[in-house]
Amino acid sequence: MPTYFPLMTRSNFWGRAALVIGLVMAASLAGCANFSSVTVSEGENQKAFIKELTRTPAVCQGYRQAYVSGFKDHVKALAANDADGQSQSRQRLSHNSKKLSDSGFEEADCFRPYCIIKPMQNGRLDSWCGYRLDADEGTDLYQWLAWEEVQTALQSL
Repeated sequence: MPTYFPLMTRSNFWGRAALVIGLVMAASLAGCANFSSVTVSEGENQKAFIKELTRTPAVCQGYRQAYVSGFKDHVKALAANDADGQSQSRQRLSHNSKKLSDSGFEEADCFRPYCIIKPMQNGRLDSWCGYRLDADEGTDLYQWLAWEEVQTALQSL
């Protein structure tokens, strides 16, 4: 009697579902942390990180903003199954990396945030970007700072 394994079918749905599940598992295992918002004004590690970001060259801030924007656009195109949108967002991300390189910097010089794809109900996709730091306190190894909150903290300096 043959055994049926849904992930072995050639359906695009199952391939996409396996990819999303794998991404979720990898993200949850990577930091074993909660992606909830963290106030960036708390903790010495957070303060030191924000201060370090202010010391990076202006080209890095532009690179980070373009990277996050490009990643979010790519996820929106993936969710809409928009091949042209996916191609355009990949080109923008590539152009952004080239622009940084032409300025004499590498991606590693710019404290690029982590960005992940968040699967939502009914097959929808969303994204989240932020930074992982050593935890200031508690039993967690890491703390996560949301991209938007870091930008707010940088603007208030």
